[in-house]
Amino acid sequence: MKANELLLWMSARREGSWQQFRAAVEELHSPEDGSELNDTGPPTSDEFRRYQRFRLDFGSLGHAEFFARECENGWRIAPPTLAAHPVPNGFRAVLCGARSPALLDRLLRTGEQLAVEVCSVRGVPDIVRFTAPEIGSLESLAIQSSIRFQPDAPLAILSHLPPCDPPPRQHPQSEFPEGAGWRIREFDPSSVRWRASERQRACIAPAGLFEFQLYDQWRYFLRRGGRTYKMPRAIAVYVLLRRHRRRLLRYDSETRTLSLPGACRPPRLLERGLVLCSGLPPTFDPATSRLTYADISPDIARFAAELLRQPLA
Repeated sequence: MKANELLLWMSARREGSWQQFRAAVEELHSPEDGSELNDTGPPTSDEFRRYQRFRLDFGSLGHAEFFARECENGWRIAPPTLAAHPVPNGFRAVLCGARSPALLDRLLRTGEQLAVEVCSVRGVPDIVRFTAPEIGSLESLAIQSSIRFQPDAPLAILSHLPPCDPPPRQHPQSEFPEGAGWRIREFDPSSVRWRASERQRACIAPAGLFEFQLYDQWRYFLRRGGRTYKMPRAIAVYVLLRRHRRRLLRYDSETRTLSLPGACRPPRLLERGLVLCSGLPPTFDPATSRLTYADISPDIARFAAELLRQPLA
């Protein structure tokens, strides 16, 4: 999959439907490109890897929004932005959003006095990062290049997110999807894995998290106190983990890395805050089945843990 070409196509189109996105992935994809997929999670179906994986990575890198407000049935590209963040040797800014060859050329020429990196990472568009001793130099680069500038982007994102708390009892209840063909799985907080289940089990379980999947539709339902609530997958996972007192976050202050199980990928915007600390997607270790996020400062690690309602180990 030629991720750079996909981002250029999205930048030119600006927005589109999910069907158009899938068609673009198919058009740019060839069997030999399969190795370019970024392994940021446990192996899943080819369909998930081909479409959903790019949706997750393009979203976490700040390039596009999927199924959000004003693009509920598709996607829209984000405006070109330098997302800055303090690092031990000064400040670093990552290029997010729409791009074109002309924009990249202008940025690199304008910022030639700064430390610049263009990183090629399998399965995602080239990562462009600028580092400077003072944040003002990065802001000036954005102004001269006529793009947006966001200081302390990870903190700005995390500061606007609610914690992963259970729904209040007055929250409207939901019902499981009707009809045949739904594949049903239940999340096991003890093994931190999904296991096959059935509708009857979901209906009578006093507590638990159930996934209903039909073709490319995934719906998640949290059972709590005998009630059923439709919720985003990641939030429901952490609500359940907290109930079972599972402690899964690990932070290494020496390497400035934060890791968690691949089955417990954080909510979309929270993950974006973590990813923008480095500009790099998380890495997945098949041996441990854990995702690792790089260049995470202690303050950001504690903030993320508080939002996930998880202690840091």
